[in-house]
Order: sequence, then structure tokens, then C-alpha cells
Amino acid sequence: MWSLRMRAAKIENDAEEHISGAEGIYNFSEVERLLKKFFQRAIKHSNGMPDKVILTIEKIKEPIHEIKALTVKTIFCSSPDDAQNISREYLINLGISEKAIVTAWKVIKNHKMRGATLIDAFTGGRLEPDKKRGVRVSRIQMATKKRLQILRKIKNFTTEPERVIEAVTVASKVISFSEIIAEICVSDNPDYTTGYIASKESGYLRLLNIKNKGEHIGGRAFFVKPPVDLNKMIEFLERTPVIII
Repeated sequence: MWSLRMRAAKIENDAEEHISGAEGIYNFSEVERLLKKFFQRAIKHSNGMPDKVILTIEKIKEPIHEIKALTVKTIFCSSPDDAQNISREYLINLGISEKAIVTAWKVIKNHKMRGATLIDAFTGGRLEPDKKRGVRVSRIQMATKKRLQILRKIKNFTTEPERVIEAVTVASKVISFSEIIAEICVSDNPDYTTGYIASKESGYLRLLNIKNKGEHIGGRAFFVKPPVDLNKMIEFLERTPVIII
């Protein structure tokens, strides 16, 4: 099996701004076709034409772990304020502090992170070693059977089902790590206004209208329960190959 990754960015004043990405684990016979698909996705993104596209193909030599997919639920929110209040209530019920939630929203609204931020769920402090790069969840794929099950479940609730599949895949890997309590994510695509929160207790909760259409904010935060071995956690998120079943 092979890991295929795409990252696209704009560059201004020597600083990179992430605009698009894609991940997957595939048979070698699929790689050539998917390279073209990933490249087309990079150059046709609503965030505009990138200045740099990085395509990475890597043979996976270690065992691939199987992780159960989170359950999926859609919550209809009337406005960004409504969606953010609902997400706050869920997160507080999980034991996450107000300080941590405020930190997460600062990162999301700043729209500067290339990856995810790691936040101490109690103190609200940021834990990732590189505050510009963040942490990237990689080497992931959803099994075909589970993918079809989720597509059938969400077909009446979204016009972009592939986005949901990709997000559930990421969130399922993230939440499987024992010291990560929850994740919150807002897409940096200005035309996509559905965000989510994820946890072991509530599964994957899609929150409609978490931001206004055309709004250039976005990012993701993982709420971490200390003490935690940061190196072990980052190694798992970025390097351990998993199939979501």
C-alpha cells in the first residue's frame, strides 16, 4: 500500500498560507490516476490558484491499523452564534475549560495555521512544538464498506459528501488517541459553512452554519488531557497508517 498526500499553498512575503489538502492510502495501481485528481483539486480550489503544490507518494512498510469510525450526526444551527454556542456546550460537558475553547477559536479565526493546534483541555495552553505548522493528521483512509454506509446516511444532508467522508476519516483517527478528548474544526474553504466537533462520547457532530458564507476563517484544534507524551501523540497522528472501518 502507498500513502498519497497533497498540500497546496499561497506564498506572500515568504509566508505560506494553506489553501488545500488531501490524503489517502491506496494500492499502487491507483496512484497515477489519483495524482491527477489531487492536482486538479489543488488548482481548482475556491481559495484560489496556489503558488506551490506538493504531492508526496510514500510506500507504507509498517502494519496498517484498523480504527472504528465515529458515528455521524447532523445538527441544524440557525447561525454562527447558534453553532458556536452548541459546540461550546458540548465541549464544556466533556470537561474542557472555557480558556481552552477561547484558545481554539482564536486559532480558527486567525486562519494562519497549516495544521492543527494541540490545546491543553484544562489550562488552554497550546502544546504543539511548531505554532505555524501545527500537527498534520496523515496516512489515513476509510474502508469502502464504511464509506458507502456513511454516504447513504448523509446523502440528504449535504451536497458535498466527500468532504464529510474525509473529515470523519481524520476525526476518527484523532479521537482514537486516548489523551485527545475532543476536536473542533471549521473548514477554511470560504464556501463551506459546516464545521464539526468530535469526541468518543458524542461521535462526529456536523454543525451547519458554523460560519458565514464567504468568511475566510478556518482551522482545527485537538483538546488534550494532560499528562501526555507529545512525541508519541504527534508520531501517531502524523505517521501511523490507519484504515477507518
